[in-house]
Amino acid sequence: MRAQNQNIAGTRPAAGAGSLAQNGQPRVDPDIFRAVMRQLAGGVTVITTVDEGKPHGFTATAFCSVCAEPPTVLIVVNRTARTHPHIDARRHFAVNLLADSQTDLANRFAGKMENQFDGMSYTIPEDGAPVFDGVAAQLQCIVSSRLDVGTHTIFIGDVVGGGTSESGPLVYHSARFGRIEQID
Repeated sequence: MRAQNQNIAGTRPAAGAGSLAQNGQPRVDPDIFRAVMRQLAGGVTVITTVDEGKPHGFTATAFCSVCAEPPTVLIVVNRTARTHPHIDARRHFAVNLLADSQTDLANRFAGKMENQFDGMSYTIPEDGAPVFDGVAAQLQCIVSSRLDVGTHTIFIGDVVGGGTSESGPLVYHSARFGRIEQID
């Protein structure tokens, strides 16, 4: 393993000193961090909730499982995102793992469009959050805890429902959408 700021295979070293980690060690340059994270392929989700009878949602790749016993996931939401206060207030969200045919849905909820749900085909389970038709998978979650870190909030969700379809997942890598291709 090379030093954190060393130039390896096309990456560039840190331009200057960044902020310090808790142990006093310099943090990696934010541009290097973003370049590294662009290399991490991830499933594309639309996180949804309902607050005061109105649906809200946004596109995210910052989602992962925490454990299977009990079933628990986490999502990471920018505190300036329009959906953040609604998840915080409602304490319930759905994770819609988009199918590889749903790039339009991903783009729609990645933008600042008003009335994002207009004309969309979705259902809202009783005491749940919106689930779009045709997704690869979905989970219904109740917020069990939250943690503010920098500009974002990590919401921990107890999984109370879910399901899958036969569709392949939409993935995001290096600022582009793609699909899974088996190589073995």
